[in-house]
Amino acid sequence: MKLVHIASCLFSVAILAGCAPSKQEYAAIVTTVQGSAKARQFAMKECLANWTAQQRKNASIIIDSSEKDAPRLACARFVEAVRSGKLEYQDVVDFKRRRATPKLIKIFQGR
Repeated sequence: MKLVHIASCLFSVAILAGCAPSKQEYAAIVTTVQGSAKARQFAMKECLANWTAQQRKNASIIIDSSEKDAPRLACARFVEAVRSGKLEYQDVVDFKRRRATPKLIKIFQGR
């Protein structure tokens, strides 16, 4: 199923490696996540997979948490930002391109 692949791609750390959906696909993902608790659970599971030690360290600095808690907090905040509509398509593109923006930092810090 293409949507599952797209959701997996979006919500996993692989988004940093160059896997970003089209604007239309992102809108479909947002709609799915807004209406499905299982989709949010899936997104969390995918996001939490395969964090490197360096990613944990970097996230803990931005989030101001322990390295152990950083992936869970980052993923929860990312998924909630998608669900709430706070994270927009351009933000995903910026994230994919590793462009830190004030908005992305605030999302990851829970502000």
